[in-house]
Amino acid sequence: MGKVLPFALCLFLLSGCFGNLSPLPLLHPLVTVQGKVVDAVTGVGVEGAQVRLRDFPECFDLTASDGSFVLSRVPAGRRVFVVYSTGYAQKSEVVNVPQGVSSFSLTIELAPLLGKLVGYVWDEEGKPIAGALVTVDGGNIATTDQNGSFALDNLPVGKVVLVVEKEGFVPYVTEVDILYLSVTVVQVKLEKPSLAKGVAE
Repeated sequence: MGKVLPFALCLFLLSGCFGNLSPLPLLHPLVTVQGKVVDAVTGVGVEGAQVRLRDFPECFDLTASDGSFVLSRVPAGRRVFVVYSTGYAQKSEVVNVPQGVSSFSLTIELAPLLGKLVGYVWDEEGKPIAGALVTVDGGNIATTDQNGSFALDNLPVGKVVLVVEKEGFVPYVTEVDILYLSVTVVQVKLEKPSLAKGVAE
């Protein structure tokens, strides 16, 4: 014949010689990743966190109310999971996704962005008030000392509601902006109910 057989025809003939050959394995088998994003301090699942696989934009999910997420068709191997949620530091987690499995589980911890609140509570005459109850967002509690001062650590970044109460005084309520790795200082003046207001009531 004197002609070189086309490459595809050669493969066809070889396949006939060796019988039914198994298909070649994928270079990077695809794995379903079932994970959870949790608060690094409390261990509670973080809802609404964005989870994506770097270099694979099609692999993306938002965490459910319990912090769970599912990413399908993740190539096995060394991968970087990028996680972001408001109030937390963005995290890039390097994970070795194993081969030879259909699914893989992992937990990613997000460090909350935290700040500190320091305050001083006075009366109308400028005297410090000891024993005043201080709450932030109804969950963080402190009591003023003899100098009228208080401090609350590890508060979430953002706007919080500050409430200061002391028997014999009108409760004080205000909104405070907590900044990341910063100390926010507030000065609170508690007022006694006016006599006129008391009579009217």
